[in-house]
Amino acid sequence: MMNRLSTSIALGAILFFVAVIPAASGQPRCCHLDHFLIGHHDGKLFADYGQVYRHTFWSPPNTPPYELCWSPIYQRWSNYEPNFGNPILGCYGDMATKLVGTPNEDYQIWFEILGLSADFRIVVTATTPPVELTQVGNRYNLSDWNENHVHVKHCAYVPEHSSSNVCFYVTYRLVDDFGMYQPSEPFTCVFACVDCNNPPDEPPPCALAPMVESTTPPYRATLGSLADAELTFTFHREIVVEGGPPVTITDEETHMQDYYTGYFDFTVSPDGMTLILNQISGMLPGQTWLQASLTEHVKDANVEDQSAVPFTQFICTPLASDFDGDGDVDLDDFNIFVGCLNGPDVPVEPDCETADLDCDDDVDLASFAAFQTHFSGSA
Repeated sequence: MMNRLSTSIALGAILFFVAVIPAASGQPRCCHLDHFLIGHHDGKLFADYGQVYRHTFWSPPNTPPYELCWSPIYQRWSNYEPNFGNPILGCYGDMATKLVGTPNEDYQIWFEILGLSADFRIVVTATTPPVELTQVGNRYNLSDWNENHVHVKHCAYVPEHSSSNVCFYVTYRLVDDFGMYQPSEPFTCVFACVDCNNPPDEPPPCALAPMVESTTPPYRATLGSLADAELTFTFHREIVVEGGPPVTITDEETHMQDYYTGYFDFTVSPDGMTLILNQISGMLPGQTWLQASLTEHVKDANVEDQSAVPFTQFICTPLASDFDGDGDVDLDDFNIFVGCLNGPDVPVEPDCETADLDCDDDVDLASFAAFQTHFSGSA
C-alpha cells in the first residue's frame, strides 16, 4: 500500500506535468504541456509524456531532459516539473482514452517508482504534510487527488559542482490496484544538472542516454519457461553491448547475484533498439522472483562511453513441472513427463528439456524423483 513519508523540506515552487494527445474534432486542448496525460488504450494504462518538455532549455524532437538548477538556500538541485495529471479531472484530447468509472470504487490508479538514481528524491507537494518518495517501490495514489494534476517536485541532494554531464533518472509506471486496467509500460524522466543562469546550447550526453520503453514479458509478469526463457528490453535509442554481459540476474529471495546470468546469451536486434536474452543452459527455479538488471555494458550506440539509463526488470518463473501451464502439477503433467522419460545418459529430446528436472542432460528416475516433489494434483 501507499508509502506516506513525511518530510520537513521546505516546498518552494510547485510543478505541473501533463502532456496532451491532439484533441479530437470539436474538443478543446485545455491542459498545459507540463503534465502527463493519463489514460488507457484498450484497457492498458499509459502516460503520454511526449510533449512534456515545455519548461526546459532544450526543444524536441529528442525528448530533451528537464534541467536541475542549484539552490544555494536549500543546498540541492531541483526542478518543479513535471507533475502527474489526474485521470478523472484532467483534460483529454481523445475521449476514448479517458478512464471509465469512479475512482477508488471501480479503479485505483497509483504511480509507482521502478528506478531511481542515488541521492534523488520525489516529493509529492500536493499533500499536507508532503509525501517523500525515496526508493524503488514507493508509490502514490492518484485516485485520492481531486484536482486536475498532482504537484510533484524532483530534488537531487548532491553538492554543487561544475560538471557538465551529471544526470538523474526516475522510472515510473501506472498501476490499477483494483485490476480494472492493466499496468502501463515503464517510462523514464531525465534530469540534468546545469548552470541555469548560463545554460548550454545542447543537453549533456547523459540526458540522451538510451531508456527502456518496454519489456517482454511485461514488468512483473511470468516467464514462459524454466529451460528456454526469453527476455527482451526495447529502448528509445540505439544501443550496443561492450565489455561484458548486458544484465545481471539475481534471485530476489536469496540474493544470489549473477548465479543465473550465465544461463543466458544475448543478441541485439538489427535496428539496435532491442536487447534479446535467450536462455541457453541450466534450469531456472520454479515460482521464484528474479531481477534482471541492466549493466554499464549497455551503451549508447552513437555517444562514446555513455551507458543506458539503469533499469531492473522483475520477472516470476513458472511452476516447476507444470508442463501444460495450467497452474498445477497433476496427471496431465505426469503423462507429458512419461513421454519424455528415456533413462540415464540418454540425450534429452528438444521438446523435453523442461522435464530434465535435475539438470543433468537426461530424463531419468532422478528427474522423476524431482517431479514427485512438485506433484500437487489438479487445482
